[in-house]
Amino acid sequence: MKKLRSRLFFHFSIQFGFISLLMIVVVVLAFFIGLYYISMEEREADYYQTQLEELAIEVGDPYEYKELGNYINDVLPENMWLQIIDEEGKVIESENVPEDLKESYNSFDIVQMKERAQLGEFAIKYTLEEPLYANGNTYLFVLGYKDPGTLLLNEMVENVNTNGSILEADQPEVEEKLNQLEGTLAIYDETGSLVQQFGSNEQMEEPPLEMIRRETSPDYFSEKQYTFLDRDSRNSWILSVPNEQNQDLPLTLYRNITLGFGVLAGMILLITLFISFWSSFRYGSPLFIFANWLNRMGNGSYEEVLTEQEKKKVYRKNGKLKRRYKLYKEVFQAFDDMAAKLDASRKERAQLEKSREEWVAGISHDLRTPLTTMEGYGRLLENKEYDWSKQELQEIGKTIYEKSDYMVDLIEDFTLSFRLKNDASSLTFSLMNINEYMEQILVKFQKDIAFKDYPVVYESIYPDRKIEINERLFERMIDNLVYNAWKHNPPETAVKIETAEFEEGKGLEIRIIDNGIGMDEETQKHLFTRYYRGTNTEERNEGTGLGMSIALQIAKLHQGTISVQSKKDLGTTVIVFLPYDRD
Repeated sequence: MKKLRSRLFFHFSIQFGFISLLMIVVVVLAFFIGLYYISMEEREADYYQTQLEELAIEVGDPYEYKELGNYINDVLPENMWLQIIDEEGKVIESENVPEDLKESYNSFDIVQMKERAQLGEFAIKYTLEEPLYANGNTYLFVLGYKDPGTLLLNEMVENVNTNGSILEADQPEVEEKLNQLEGTLAIYDETGSLVQQFGSNEQMEEPPLEMIRRETSPDYFSEKQYTFLDRDSRNSWILSVPNEQNQDLPLTLYRNITLGFGVLAGMILLITLFISFWSSFRYGSPLFIFANWLNRMGNGSYEEVLTEQEKKKVYRKNGKLKRRYKLYKEVFQAFDDMAAKLDASRKERAQLEKSREEWVAGISHDLRTPLTTMEGYGRLLENKEYDWSKQELQEIGKTIYEKSDYMVDLIEDFTLSFRLKNDASSLTFSLMNINEYMEQILVKFQKDIAFKDYPVVYESIYPDRKIEINERLFERMIDNLVYNAWKHNPPETAVKIETAEFEEGKGLEIRIIDNGIGMDEETQKHLFTRYYRGTNTEERNEGTGLGMSIALQIAKLHQGTISVQSKKDLGTTVIVFLPYDRD
């Protein structure tokens, strides 16, 4: 039992640990894969905005970030600069910024920043961040980067815009700058008509909502567009340049998230291991009881299901199961039932063994009796001193014939019982009309003088039905059942045989009904037991004790059943069920 305890402890720990580790891995992988694809979608939509948002999440509160010994420059990509502005407009943190940028901003500066999306010669992206642990402070993160398209459009608006158009004198300069960027500038009036166009490429008309999508997800497209609305002329400028954004972003955010998830996974694993240790003791303890129980049952000790010590461990004083064992309530009940059944089976087996021994003694007597008679007559016939009359010789011959016929029947029953048990696969079945075949079988009973005192009546099924049967075995089954009704009942007992449908065409029922003396419960219980002959002292003692057992074997070979309904002095009904469709 100590080895079992160790194995249970080990297996519970390994299984729970493996399951928890697997769940952690799956959840973490799913989270990171989902986060990765979402992030990649955002990056592909707007590279610089995504970069800024990840930086803002990474830094959080700039004061705490620096206190922890971190440096913003370590997570800031090259060719970019970052300013962090507090609620008062003061720049509290700067990295890689040009010298001409301000150290504080007023409301007008913020409006200009928002309107132009530009500071000096740099395009900008901005986002508001309110860190979780920043005491309610809000910071504006401003990311600056070189964007030739933004700079060119702002430059042209400031230098060559004349009432929403470009004068002829300024057009060569505009064309030269557009060619440097391989860009195109188109100017539309308020009706959407093209007023002017510059550059090497033709401006293509796009669906109405495409402009909004370009604004929110500029990096989805192979070219970037920049727009300007001249408020006086109501003309719209659209600058298109190739999108060459292909930079890789650092995965600093993923690094921190991975670290956090690693700590969380470690805690989950430790908790799971603790639960596995607890479970191994909680669920292992009943298994020890079951193992001891099975060991006792294996040794044949069915009476003592639980020892006194185990009973105190499992049950309260009021006889109810303790809380920790209530989970196994049905198991304890099942063990009790199994112990009772095994005990009953042992007693039944002992009874069967006794019955077999009695039958062996009886069958030996049955064989010895006719053999003794035949031997005696043989010795008498061998005696040359006595002159036998013709009548005496006929009586001796009749006796010898009857005894030998009985022995032949006994041997045939043995042989048939063995074949039914061991050679069933070689049997063949034919489709037979049940009414015609039953009448054919019963003719011999109706014509046999031995049955003159036992009227036999057949009630046919309507309409005619056909069923697959083995003709020889089916006839033997009916013979045994009818003969049994005759053998165990006094003369003038009527035997009625009827056939009927069972449950709307599922099969056929053949009922052998007699109004004889019936049988008690003990006889019914052992009726189909091999070698059993019943306990009725008034019945004739012919028969081998195998007839009903053989009938049941034949029914089972047809995938059917035989059942008996009987009461003492009220007759007997034997019901044979045969399915129409055999597997």
